[in-house]
Amino acid sequence: MFMKTSIVTLVVATAVLQPLAGVAADPGARPVKDLSQASSEIHWPQGFEPKTVDAFVHNEIFIKAPANVIWQNLVKATEWPKWYSNSSDMQIAGGAKTELEADVEFTWKTFGFPIKSTVHEFIPNQRLGWFGGGTGIRAYHTWLIVPKDDGCEVITEETQIGPSAIQYNLEQPSAMYDGHHWWLTALKYRSESQNTH
Repeated sequence: MFMKTSIVTLVVATAVLQPLAGVAADPGARPVKDLSQASSEIHWPQGFEPKTVDAFVHNEIFIKAPANVIWQNLVKATEWPKWYSNSSDMQIAGGAKTELEADVEFTWKTFGFPIKSTVHEFIPNQRLGWFGGGTGIRAYHTWLIVPKDDGCEVITEETQIGPSAIQYNLEQPSAMYDGHHWWLTALKYRSESQNTH
């Protein structure tokens, strides 16, 4: 029985890993980028535009809460791990700071990877963007809050450059989209539950 189970496990593992091995072996392979939903309202730093990078993802959601409530949940970064479990070990430079601000640096983990980030764009209740870097990857993650009649459309997009970005997005093509969807869904739940309107 043990031998039969081991053979089945080996066959399943080979079937799962073989396509990934083939993808990683092709030095010319690049992640698929769907630019059809890329927001023309996003301010991209030079070199991080969706058309020119190795990986890009767009997510959006409607949140029935005012922009200032959504904004406060985004900038209170030390609280992210309480409601977005794909973040951990959040540390904002400057000692006892608990909120992001213009040009501040912060370190954290997401998708299990340690990241060092620097806030680049900081327009209260509207725009937040930061650079991020790790081994073999440079990224830019941006948030846009667009007020509507009874809430806000929240758009988040990320671009990535580097060999680790290519490999990760080839091996797990939906992981970045799924992670951001999860983040937006948690942000929606948290913001709407705090909305006293």
